[in-house]
Amino acid sequence: MSMVHAWFSQMAALRLGSTVYRKASGSMVNVTRTSEVKEAEGLYKLDEKYLGQVIAEQDGGAVGPKVRVGSITR
Repeated sequence: MSMVHAWFSQMAALRLGSTVYRKASGSMVNVTRTSEVKEAEGLYKLDEKYLGQVIAEQDGGAVGPKVRVGSITR
């Protein structure tokens, strides 16, 4: 089972969507970016949070497809 590093950004999730991934512990996290190496910063570095390692997509880590919300009001 291979692991990748994961991040979440609210701005990226609104613009591009996010995917739910499994962690080795069995818990699930909402992810906007993954990488095999722990890169310092991504496109949305102002609000991006490092989530730790998740199971790689090819090993069944991604629970579903990338999803984007329709809109936000209020």
